[in-house]
Amino acid sequence: MGQSKQQRAGMVAALLTPLFMGMAPVFGKLAIRSGIDPYTLTALRTCLAALLLWVIYLLFFRQFVYIFMAGLIGTIAVGVVNGLGSLLYYNGLLLLDDASLAQLLNMLYVIFVMLLTRIYGQRVSAMSILRAVLALIAVYLLTGVKGASGNIHWTGVGLMIGGAFMYALHVVLSQRVMFEMPAPTMTLYALTWMGVTVLLARLAYGGVFALPWQPAVPQGWWFILGLTTVTALSRVTLFAGVRNLGSLQTILLNVAEIGVTLLAAFTWLGERMVLQQWLGVAVLLVSVLLSRWDVKAEDAVYRPLPQAMPASSLGRLPLDGPLTPTAFSTISRVYRRRPRSTPPPGER
Repeated sequence: MGQSKQQRAGMVAALLTPLFMGMAPVFGKLAIRSGIDPYTLTALRTCLAALLLWVIYLLFFRQFVYIFMAGLIGTIAVGVVNGLGSLLYYNGLLLLDDASLAQLLNMLYVIFVMLLTRIYGQRVSAMSILRAVLALIAVYLLTGVKGASGNIHWTGVGLMIGGAFMYALHVVLSQRVMFEMPAPTMTLYALTWMGVTVLLARLAYGGVFALPWQPAVPQGWWFILGLTTVTALSRVTLFAGVRNLGSLQTILLNVAEIGVTLLAAFTWLGERMVLQQWLGVAVLLVSVLLSRWDVKAEDAVYRPLPQAMPASSLGRLPLDGPLTPTAFSTISRVYRRRPRSTPPPGER
């Protein structure tokens, strides 16, 4: 029964994630159009989202603030990878100037997650290769036409694909790291390190080029606020889904964000797609749906910890619990050692 509740919670979280993530490219494009550069936008939305979570956690969920060194190292890796991917994404969005196309290219992370889970220890099946080929065909159909925004900017396409890979990598890494901690702790620290990464990039870039910290028009702050909100919410639901369902199953459910983005772009941005691009969407969806017949990934899902534990408490944790080092928990295996048994007081 407990496992069933865990799966249901993961399913709800995984289905809420595309609702929030599908709005990100629309808010991002509206913010960029308001006169703010991608580096500043990425830094503002991530740092504000992290600050929002810190305030909420310190007020209401202080038990999830505790973390030990092994988990902290893992969250740094996840946050830095996600931060670099975010920079690629928003620079690609600026060059493409098409939120629908940008999001469709970003959906390649579904294929990348599948391949990364195989590379981590599973064999790459013929079906996996077929799905990857179909995804590449879909990219060609999506980008090989002249759409409403004019000629396709291939540098923007490359940046979007790079951002999709980095996003997939951070999701797969997060599942391994969450062997060390519950999902809320992962969300808080991963988003914090992501904010540090993009802030450093913004400061470095701003040192070369004079960049303002605010949009050219005041209305742009509303779009930044919207982007901040969906960023925080999507990370909460994403890591909850990964923690309870596994990275591959969570990402396969996230394909629904395509519909959210297209509907939002149709409603607010007036974007349109030609027939060939819709064919590319269909091919990409076929690539995702073929997962039904793909070799099932052994996605390890763990019994959740009630809260993260500081390093001083490790000796009191049961050795056969969720912190037992396995091949899936790389950081635990390297960092942690079995605690020494303490003799009874009478034998000292």
